[in-house]
Amino acid sequence: MTASDKYYHEIQTKLSSGNKNTILAALHDIRQKGHANILPLVVSLLNKKEHDEIREEAISLLGQLKDKESVPFIIGQIKSAATDSFKSELIMTCWQSGLDYSEHIDVFTQSFIDGDFQTSIEAFSVIDEWIDQASRDKIKQCKKLLTENLPVVSTEKKAFYLELIKLVESFQ
Repeated sequence: MTASDKYYHEIQTKLSSGNKNTILAALHDIRQKGHANILPLVVSLLNKKEHDEIREEAISLLGQLKDKESVPFIIGQIKSAATDSFKSELIMTCWQSGLDYSEHIDVFTQSFIDGDFQTSIEAFSVIDEWIDQASRDKIKQCKKLLTENLPVVSTEKKAFYLELIKLVESFQ
């Protein structure tokens, strides 16, 4: 067993211990020396609806990610229905981390369209942060998604939705 495998299993054991202090200590350890391969363990804490303090620490940790290898995993989780109960928080970590999500603004556009108001706010923030780095094709894709879905947008999000269309159009 490699040192990396041993560390992974050690963290996995701690995070599944059910002991709040052990879990928080493991999250602190991950913050100090964790790698992208541990992210599924952190996200699994959010799926388990753990204690609020554990949940807040896991979200905080995800928001401080600096390993660009974590981007594909986070995008996969955003696309997954399994994360619907905490999608807003997961998207929030994307703009907090400062990692480049410009290749995935279409995913955030879809989350804006499909999500509740809070999810839409978080998705808007990520799009706003990374649209200037996105390819023309991604921007066109976002505009198409937004225009095609305008009729189904809730009244609550309509004004916000129109602002997003203006933002996307300004980068065409």
